[in-house]
Amino acid sequence: MPSPETVAVIDVGSNSIKLLVAKPGLTAGSVEAIFAETIETRISTGISQALPSLTEAAMTAGCRTITELVRLAQGYQPKSLRIVATSAVRDATNAIQFIELVFEATGLEIQILSGAEEATYIGTGLRCDPQIAGIHNFIQMDLGGGSLELIRFAHGHIEQALSLQLGAVRLTEQFIVDRAAALATEAAARIGAHVCEALQTSGISFGPDAGPLIVTGGALTVTRAVLAAQNDQTIEQRCPVLHKQEITQLKAILMALPLHERMAVPHLPAARADIIPAALITIDSVLEYAVRDRVTHSFYNLRYGIAAELLCERAEAMPEY
Repeated sequence: MPSPETVAVIDVGSNSIKLLVAKPGLTAGSVEAIFAETIETRISTGISQALPSLTEAAMTAGCRTITELVRLAQGYQPKSLRIVATSAVRDATNAIQFIELVFEATGLEIQILSGAEEATYIGTGLRCDPQIAGIHNFIQMDLGGGSLELIRFAHGHIEQALSLQLGAVRLTEQFIVDRAAALATEAAARIGAHVCEALQTSGISFGPDAGPLIVTGGALTVTRAVLAAQNDQTIEQRCPVLHKQEITQLKAILMALPLHERMAVPHLPAARADIIPAALITIDSVLEYAVRDRVTHSFYNLRYGIAAELLCERAEAMPEY
């Protein structure tokens, strides 16, 4: 029987749409996942255009995916269910049309998060991860299809939260002409330079006192999974610490492969094979700019942050006896 405090969150991302059903964890403020599902949908085609808009096909596919995830979530009888959307919908000129389409299909309204809200919720979600409970100063990096979030924590609190237009889908559309071919070093260099320029103008500080780099997001999860497969491990068996050297090596290997060969790489979803080079270039460039030789991957992300807020609201709403 589901907990009376069960909540559900659907995250409409640029590359995938994800569901988390959660309940309170064993410790105060913690979140325990009951069920999770991810459906690769990529509603963000055309995100890099001057006036980005969602295509009819993307809106139809996105609505279909959300409807299915709502159905799955309702099987757990959540007391609260929130749908949020990030970069792709946020930037789309026809976002209201997509919101209305989903409302007609589900009776639920999508909440579009601002870049600052997205970064803050990601940071809140990460605070639910027990593996970083003793770390108080760190920078979190979350890489998605449309944007890159950077959240700087000082003494356990969010000090700075930024959202940069450096998502893997966005950069792929901007810099990679032939996605079916191996990626030329010239194109890779242009992506890397663009990322470094964006970091320079962002105002984020990666000084030694900022602490380690904690990473979240689909691109980092895929990277960990592919590295795990190289050693015949599952992603859970693989150490969460990812070293720059192995990220750089994986980047070089996948850049050299044409798309059809990338699609056959173990634990690399076929739907992400075209954007993984841009994702790895971005990760590698951030590490280079930040002067870090490793990152620590966490599964706790945006959905956990929103679930934590919903659970807090439920707790506050409960009557006292």
